[in-house]
Amino acid sequence: MKRIAILISALCLALSVSAQPAQQGGRREGRPEGRFNREEMMSRIQSEHIAYLTAELSLTPEEAQVFWPVYNKAQKEQAEQHKTVRDAGRELRSAVKDNKGDKEIKKALDNYNKAKAAQKDILAGYQEDFIKAIGVEKTAKLYIAEDSFRTKQINRLGQERGNAQARQQGNRPDKGKGDKERNNKKESKN
Repeated sequence: MKRIAILISALCLALSVSAQPAQQGGRREGRPEGRFNREEMMSRIQSEHIAYLTAELSLTPEEAQVFWPVYNKAQKEQAEQHKTVRDAGRELRSAVKDNKGDKEIKKALDNYNKAKAAQKDILAGYQEDFIKAIGVEKTAKLYIAEDSFRTKQINRLGQERGNAQARQQGNRPDKGKGDKERNNKKESKN
């Protein structure tokens, strides 16, 4: 029963955060139409992420109490390392763009690859902590759910960008393959 209450609470939080832009017509005061607030978007994604993991892992209240602090610590480290990767990427792009020479470019490339490797190692470094908190099977489900959530977010972002481009060009964003399929179904019914 507690598990259901936790899941419902997480889903309500995610829905309330994601519904706010829709309630205000997708527009925030002081910003032109179509502009977004990065903080709001990140907050919405974070809420969806928590709800998604909660549902996928089916954590008991006891597991959740141990798991979330460990997971949040890992996420914080990943966010910090992401900044390092981003900075190393800028350094690499700058070295190439400015034709700094092979020695400087090689150094920037090495720094970038080290930063990327360290970023990947963070989640793996927490594997034993996750196993202690939620067991082997749910730890495996965590890694699978992380990849699945990331893929869904990338697909949704691509779809949203495609819809925005279609609106800018004066087309309806929902036109396309789906409409053809709906029209074919209507025709087959008649």
